[in-house]
Amino acid sequence: MVAFDWTPIRYRNVLSVLKNPFFAGAYIYGKSEHRTAIVNGRAQKTYGHGKPFEDWEVVLKDHHEGYIDWAEFERNQKQLAANSYGRVGEVKSGRGGQALLVGLLTCARCGRRLKVAYYGRSGGGYRCDNPNLMLGAPRCLTFGSSRVEATIGRELLRTVEPIAVEAAVEAERLRMERLNERRRILELELQQARYEASLAERRYAACDPDNRLIATQLEKSWETALRRVEACQARLELKMQAVTRSADAADFVGLANDLEAAWHPRV
Repeated sequence: MVAFDWTPIRYRNVLSVLKNPFFAGAYIYGKSEHRTAIVNGRAQKTYGHGKPFEDWEVVLKDHHEGYIDWAEFERNQKQLAANSYGRVGEVKSGRGGQALLVGLLTCARCGRRLKVAYYGRSGGGYRCDNPNLMLGAPRCLTFGSSRVEATIGRELLRTVEPIAVEAAVEAERLRMERLNERRRILELELQQARYEASLAERRYAACDPDNRLIATQLEKSWETALRRVEACQARLELKMQAVTRSADAADFVGLANDLEAAWHPRV
């Protein structure tokens, strides 16, 4: 049975992939620079200072096959910039916490961004605090987070599920290719071992029986070659069994349940 191990992804790893032009099929050189400053009368260099896109030294688009095209990469950079700084009228990225929709909701009455309030272990909620904090006016609205986030979570899983199944099928295809390639290598090894055993047998048969020293040595070589044939056959049989089990056991019907379990891990 094929097993999938779902583990939490690191936030910085996601950003590093999304911001890397290599992901979009581009070769980049000169994204960063070193700077020199005078500290206590001495020159001190620091490295790794990022440069604006227009100052990159080399930008070769379509250098290799990317996962996304360059236009989508540029759209992603704009969205990441909007998320990072939370400009007026744009989405603000979350800053941690248990709430799912931090920075994504705005008030339907005044248009201001909703804030999150936590109530201990019982959960939390969203509320429009700006009129109350700035003007002493009543809050526009306040509501709990559980029902809203449960609905959004179900829609998210429904959207992600086909992609996850497709990715799992592709991963299984690549794994089967590697297994078949390994099986082919073992078949060639077995073929070579059988040839060497046949050659050793012919040499032993052609040897003068009266020359016991040479005959004994050739017999040992033949036995060694036969043992190598047996070992190659055993490895090939194990690999064939593994390929057969993988072909029969690959089942992605329960992948949706796996996603559900990953989304709602047991404490």
